[in-house]
Amino acid sequence: MSATIIYEQPLNETIRACLKLEQLFRQVDHQLANTDPEQATRNLTALIISILNVLDRVDLKIKLAKELSHYQASLKRFGKVPQIDAEKLQSLTKELDTLASGLIDSNGKIGQRLRDIELLNALRLQSVCTGGGNGVDIPLYYYWLQQPHTVRKKTILSWLAEFNRVRAAVTLLLDLIRHAKFEQKTAVHGFHQELLDPQSNLRMIRIALDLSVQAYPEVSVGRHFMSIRYFSPDIEKRPAQFIETLPFLIAYCNS
Repeated sequence: MSATIIYEQPLNETIRACLKLEQLFRQVDHQLANTDPEQATRNLTALIISILNVLDRVDLKIKLAKELSHYQASLKRFGKVPQIDAEKLQSLTKELDTLASGLIDSNGKIGQRLRDIELLNALRLQSVCTGGGNGVDIPLYYYWLQQPHTVRKKTILSWLAEFNRVRAAVTLLLDLIRHAKFEQKTAVHGFHQELLDPQSNLRMIRIALDLSVQAYPEVSVGRHFMSIRYFSPDIEKRPAQFIETLPFLIAYCNS
């Protein structure tokens, strides 16, 4: 699809965490290409702390492993379908198994080693304060910022390596979830509602709107119903409901 905006609504906390992590990892990649070394160091350190905050839930790695195992079991059901590429299917199920096992077998929370690093702990504590995470309050941070860029970058890359497994899991999981096809729907006077199958096991709703449409959706999902209400954007005032009838595309992402 071209010239569209895709909105994604996670329907459980694990997928919500995956979407947050995906966005943070994309920002990491952007900062690794930043040509301003000092700014990149500050931004990357802040991003590492944000990633650790998302990963702070004790049960997250178990829930991620369950999601991966769920898709592994789902894919195995396609093993006897003649049109399926058996070699690719086997490779994918093996990757899912490896990532799930790696998460379960790891000790502590994801990124546990980083939680024992004094500098990162100090920055995490200061990040909740106004103007926190600066050289004034943390002399060690100021000292570290004065070290050669090559030294700082080597350290940062070693910290980021702690997230390799979870990043691979998040990337693969979201890729599988987003595989659902889009369907055409219409919102009458900016509102759409429909019945849901409680057994559908939805992980995420994706909505695609033409870029020219001056509206954005807010999705509400219950056990039996889903409603989508469209609003006219206004960044300064309270948005009003979009009152025109508009077509949109929707994908129901489940197993």
